[in-house]
Amino acid sequence: MSRREKIMAEHRNIVDRMIGLEEKREFREFENRAQKLGENYYEDYKELKKYIWHSGVTKWADFKFIFGQVLDLLEEAKIQDKELTDLIGPDVATFIDEMMDDNSWGKKQKNKLNKELKNGFR
Repeated sequence: MSRREKIMAEHRNIVDRMIGLEEKREFREFENRAQKLGENYYEDYKELKKYIWHSGVTKWADFKFIFGQVLDLLEEAKIQDKELTDLIGPDVATFIDEMMDDNSWGKKQKNKLNKELKNGFR
């Protein structure tokens, strides 16, 4: 590796460490909250997390909202000594899909456009 490549690699490492630190901290907090749920609820969390990761959500703000909501639901289920499906219904995937869809920036923009056009915005 040339001197220039080493300098560029060091620069990338510094930037990588600076960018995303807050997101990593928040993600670790979610993981810690999830681990405190106990084994059964933590297993549910891991399955939900896997589903959410593969859903196509790309923005951390959306992930943060969804993970926060999921953890709140799991904590509530634990407090009430119930299964997650007792709180949200049997179709967990549809529930999560709707949560992600309701929170998506794209949907908000589509709704805003439709509302403006419906109200005569031109």
